[in-house]
Amino acid sequence: MENLKNYFRLVAEGKCRDAASFCLCPLLSVVSFVYGVGVRGLRWAHEKKYLKRFKLPFPVISVGNLTWGGTGKTPLVEFLARKISAFRKTPLILTRGYNHDEVEEFRHHMPTVVVGVGRDRVKTALGIVKEKRVDVAILDDGLQQVAVERDVEIIVVNSLNPFGNQHLIPRGILREPMSVLKRATVVVLTHVNLVPPEQLKSLREQVQSLSPRAHFVEAYMEPLFLYRAKNRSRVSLEKMRHKKVATFAAVGTPRSFQLVLQHASIKTARNFEFLDHHEYKESELKEIKEISRSADVDEIITTEKDFYRSRDLITQVLNPLVLAARLRIRSGEEILTDRLLRLLGIKR
Repeated sequence: MENLKNYFRLVAEGKCRDAASFCLCPLLSVVSFVYGVGVRGLRWAHEKKYLKRFKLPFPVISVGNLTWGGTGKTPLVEFLARKISAFRKTPLILTRGYNHDEVEEFRHHMPTVVVGVGRDRVKTALGIVKEKRVDVAILDDGLQQVAVERDVEIIVVNSLNPFGNQHLIPRGILREPMSVLKRATVVVLTHVNLVPPEQLKSLREQVQSLSPRAHFVEAYMEPLFLYRAKNRSRVSLEKMRHKKVATFAAVGTPRSFQLVLQHASIKTARNFEFLDHHEYKESELKEIKEISRSADVDEIITTEKDFYRSRDLITQVLNPLVLAARLRIRSGEEILTDRLLRLLGIKR
């Protein structure tokens, strides 16, 4: 089953060009068309008020993405929550929580921030506000939550693979038509340090043509340090430079994780990639361990997202190093700050 999911993902990303994928593409295109009709119809029904839209009793910031796969959305949610907390205001992160790794990350990194977990974001928020003060809500993966009114729409775009083949799923990786970009208040381009300047310029022009009123923010992931899974002892990046390592990751864009390590002069000899949010089996981790040993690597490294998803099993079988990284803004931070201050009613 996992191999089949991987295959369809490769077809959607245009990385599989065998005879079977050639035959599949017309069928997938039909399914994509039907999916697109449904997505557009749902948005239209909410906008025309044929379906109800809910307004929460505090400002709402939506953070979402157009594509299936990692864009850096979770680190941006954390960045915003930290910034709001620095203003001595209380943020509420609203997340569906079907992937507990992200919830665990939020709670470990920001133990004082309120995290509301539930499929019905409105019900979850209204339940929390009865007991706790909330100044602003951050709607994690909010672009598809069209029933919830928002004050700021932030759309995150992965500079490494912004729109795939520009087809909707399952023919491509788009969860929404690219025209939805016009709804963005702010577009955050992530992993900007991993692409050439001319490629980034071209992407900005493409997004600007679709979203002429949106403000741009450029961001990247900065590696901070590594820590041992079992005892959380820190290992500096400098200590691992020029060493031979293996990586394993089940995140939206494993390549970005590998490139972050390479930029820190950590050489990846073997990379084990799984579908986003994959639940590891003991046999898979043992295989990673055995292959890594045969490749004579110095260490095995994984992401925090993977670690929190299968913490006990990963620690027991591999006890790898875990990369701690945070989102950093290269340009446009004042745009985010200004929006937050307005929402919170704070004068400069």
